[in-house]
Amino acid sequence: MTVKSDVQQSVLVVDDDQDLSTALQDLLEYEGYRVDRAGTCRDALASIERSHYQAILLDLGLPDGNGLSVLKNIQERDPALPVIILTAKPDPETSADSLSKGAFAFLLKPYHRDVLRATLRRAIGAHTLAKKAAGDAHALTESEDRFKSIVQSAPDAIIVSDEHGYIVSWNRAASKMFQYESLEVLGKPLTMIMPIRYREGHEMGMERMRSTGRSKVIGHVVQLHGLRKDGTEFPIELSLATWKAQSGAYFSGIIRDLTDRTQSEHLLREAQERFELATRLMREVFWMTDPLKSTMLYVSPSYEQIWGRSCEQLYESPRAWLDAVHPDDRSRVFAAATTKQAAGTYAEDYRIVRPDGTVRWIRDRAIPVRNEQGVVVKIAGIAEDITDLKLSSNTPPVGVF
Repeated sequence: MTVKSDVQQSVLVVDDDQDLSTALQDLLEYEGYRVDRAGTCRDALASIERSHYQAILLDLGLPDGNGLSVLKNIQERDPALPVIILTAKPDPETSADSLSKGAFAFLLKPYHRDVLRATLRRAIGAHTLAKKAAGDAHALTESEDRFKSIVQSAPDAIIVSDEHGYIVSWNRAASKMFQYESLEVLGKPLTMIMPIRYREGHEMGMERMRSTGRSKVIGHVVQLHGLRKDGTEFPIELSLATWKAQSGAYFSGIIRDLTDRTQSEHLLREAQERFELATRLMREVFWMTDPLKSTMLYVSPSYEQIWGRSCEQLYESPRAWLDAVHPDDRSRVFAAATTKQAAGTYAEDYRIVRPDGTVRWIRDRAIPVRNEQGVVVKIAGIAEDITDLKLSSNTPPVGVF
């Protein structure tokens, strides 16, 4: 379904992979968005300076820096502007880091089209609501019925309080999230939905805002805990805005329940830990590369035992494994790696020369991983030390190189 709007919504795609960014542009333009593209941090910041966007799709691995620097710049300019992180590296720490720094969502490549569409629509909807909630009193009273309808149908809790911290507006999502009906909370202090440990800090922040007009959290996305009616706590993400009317100052908060996301991140972290433990116990070398960027995504610790070289060296120079291949085998292995890995027919036995001069036989196999469009986005493989097998099968020993 394409986007229906009087004003075409614009999206910036920041990714140095031209094929993937072009595919994203085609998909989003078909959906009705206006799309700009940038391939570097510098180009992304220049685009943000020139144009106004409703959302940004951001790859973290850019040629001139980390995409988190772009995210930080965006947060400083417009904390409400949603940034959706797209990355091919399933790193739980990176996911948690980017989300804690204000990213709206974290999606893995290859992305699922329906998930991307839904996430982008939700991001732009939340951005629209945040801008509406942060408007002045005139913006709130103009088209009041329509605004109330939008707020009540929002998937996130939207709560408005006066300058003394008493609740004046409470939508249906807030009722579902905190288990209070609106009549139970209207006119009551916000502290009733806060754990006790936050209440003193909240009162001090309200007093600072009243006396100085300054706040540590207004305009920022913060992660805290909420308190339900039944006394249970749950993780939340809070975005605050403020405005002034003739009757005084008001504060609006958009609150998202992070329970599911926190559980997902925990499960992802556990899976990552199990994966790392399994690869540490493997005698074989498990490896994975990104053929589009010619980078090494992962290599198991057994590489150091078999090749006699560090994993860090291989991450810095992905050809380091090939440089260790015996000169008599190197041209054959190089040709096979460049022509057969992406085709799914790579299966090579070859010799490597370790730094101490000893020679080992390696059996190397690879499988290409494709996205929905059939493009090879990763290549995974297993390299096994078969020196003992070669020697036991009466293959003449190669000795010391």
